[in-house]
Order: sequence, then C-alpha cells, then structure tokens
Amino acid sequence: MDSNAQFFSELVTALSLMMDLDENRKLYHAWRVAILSERLARKILPEYRADIFYAGLLHDIGAISLPDHVIHYTDINDHLNNPVLFNHTRKGAIIVNEIGPLSLSARMILDHHEHWDGSGYPRGKKGHKIDIGGQILNICDTFDILIRQETHANFKQVRAALDMRRNKIYSNLMYELLIATLEEDDFFNKIIFDERVSDMMLKTIKELPKMNMAKYNFDIHRVARVFATVIDAKHSYTAGHSERVANYTYKLATALDLPEERADNIKVAAYLHDAGKVAIPKSILDKPGKLTQQESTLMKKHPEYTMEIMSMVSALKSLVVVAGGHHERYDGSGYPDGNFGDNIPIGARIMAIADAFDAMTSVRPYQKRKNADEAKKELKKNSGSQFDPHIVKVALKVLP
Repeated sequence: MDSNAQFFSELVTALSLMMDLDENRKLYHAWRVAILSERLARKILPEYRADIFYAGLLHDIGAISLPDHVIHYTDINDHLNNPVLFNHTRKGAIIVNEIGPLSLSARMILDHHEHWDGSGYPRGKKGHKIDIGGQILNICDTFDILIRQETHANFKQVRAALDMRRNKIYSNLMYELLIATLEEDDFFNKIIFDERVSDMMLKTIKELPKMNMAKYNFDIHRVARVFATVIDAKHSYTAGHSERVANYTYKLATALDLPEERADNIKVAAYLHDAGKVAIPKSILDKPGKLTQQESTLMKKHPEYTMEIMSMVSALKSLVVVAGGHHERYDGSGYPDGNFGDNIPIGARIMAIADAFDAMTSVRPYQKRKNADEAKKELKKNSGSQFDPHIVKVALKVLP
C-alpha cells in the first residue's frame, strides 16, 4: 500500500471510529457495518469491495449534528419526521463525494435507507432501482441495530428478526446472502463482540484491493478539510472553525520561519484538533451558561480523544501531541498534561493562539463576540501565562 493510500485508509477508519464515540464509549457501529458489508460484497460485487467497505465506514457521516448517535433513533417515524435524519443520507453522500476516491461510495450511502418495498427515504426508491451497494449497507446496518436490541443476542433470534423484514426493508436475495455470510466460519459469533471488531478491522483493511490514489490527484489537505467540516458540524456554532484555525496556524508557522513541510503538517493537525469533541454530548458543547464541574471534566477530555483518534494514523503520529496540546498553557496550568513553556510542542503553542483567536472572534453561546482588535488585546493580556509571548508578538502582526 503506497503512503497516500495508507494515510487515506487509516484516516477514514480513525474518523469513522470518532463518529462512533458516544460519551467515551466506542459503539463500533460503522466498523461493524463496514466489515460485514465487505464480506457480503466478496460474494456478489468483489470488484467493489473497497468502495462498499469505505461506504460502510462513512454511511452515517451526514448525521453527525444529531444530539445523540444515530443508532439511538430506531423508530422509522423519527427518520421520516426529523429533518436531520431524513436528509442524512443526502448530506453524507455530498460530503463523501468530495473525497475523490469515494464517488461510488457516495452513491451507496445515498441509498442506504431506501427500502425494497419503496417505504424508505430520501427518494422512496423501490426494488432493483436501489443501488446494490446501498442494499448491502442497508441490511448490514439493520443487522447491527438488531443485535444491540438484545442483551445476549443469539443467531436464532437475530435470524428471526431479519426474516420478518425481508422483501420489505431488503430483498430476499440480500437476506439469504447475509445469513449465508453469518453462518460461514462462525462469523456471527465473531462480529457481534466489540472486543473482536478491532482485529477484524485490521484484517479486512489488509486484505482490501489496493486503491490507486494517483488517478484521483489525492490531496491530504482536502481529505482533512472535509473531515474538519464534519467535526465542526457537531456544534451549532462552529461552522468553519477548524478550517480557520488551520489557516491561522499555517500563517503563524510560516511567519515564525518554520520549514514549509513542518508548517504544512501542523496545518493538517489543526484541521483535526477538535476531532475529540465529537465524543462530547451536544448539550455540553452548546450550553450557554457555565459548565458544571462534571461537564467541565468531560469537556477537558476532548484533546485526549483527539490524540487517540490521530494515533491510529501512522502519518499523523508525530502530530498527536501537537493537536492534543492546543489547550496546554504556557504557565503549565492547561490540560490535558499540564505541560509548560517549551515543553509544549511549538505546533501546539501556535495552535493554542489560533484556536483562541478564532473562538473570541466567532459567535459562541457562552461569550460576547470580539472584533479582531479586542481579541488581540486578550492575546497580549495573556501573553506569558496562557500563551507563548514570542508567538503572541508575531500573531499581533499577522492575524487579520
């Protein structure tokens, strides 16, 4: 696997897990759907195994702005009446289509809630008019939801529940295909256990057909920027935040005469610096008043979650502490590690200023928006305590 293909695969895998964090609990919904979808694809669409696998990882990317994880919405009426749910397949397809190699995956995602009998959404497609990749995602998605409804799911129970839905939600062919796959090599009893999903994921990725990234004019920044948009969609007030922080970070890094490659890498880290916030409940992120001690403790864990997510991507391991250190303070009173001064990586010290500047100059529920001059006064006021004084001097000159 070439370096771009490996980066792409690891990043999509990591960020799909990010979307499955539910208050620090790993749900493994996307991973399980992806693994199972790829197994089904081996039988009927082997040449599209990779496309279906990545579609499985990202099939719910359009639902990131929901107050709770999408798996908690099991009533079809919720899906039909909640605009976010009803449109999440369209939104997900648009997002994924922006990632060059995944245009086929986007079509599958668009159709993954269409039903065989025409009762699904968003377009009410029926029968063979539904994209076959979307059909595979649909039944694998249904399977994962069903096994969560039983404390000790067994094959007989799940098979009966799946049988009730055939020729309604999915075709008889898809039902037979899923059952045959679950029966092979005791696959059912492997995939239902969360502790086995990680090993299965690594094995699946290793066996996937190689993706030729060259023909897509692959751009790491473009992929990181797409996921930054998804990360920011978790909040009602942070549209564009991660991209602005990335741009400010790069501007400061170059003004500080950091080598171009290093500045470029720090910018990628900045795109992903808030990835861990996806694990924080929306009620805390959007709270207009002061956080309780318990809420504050949970909020302060988001850099740790960011580091856990980024550490899964080989090419980003050197940037883990950079992205995760954007709330460290120069005087050592920050978090998560309480580092101080030059012990904080310079990328993190730069990002801390970029992040704070954007937060102050953006609409937030807990503070009055400042103009650029007012924000710069705050940077200067906190120079030497919260922020690196040398970087502050540069920021006062180059930030808009």
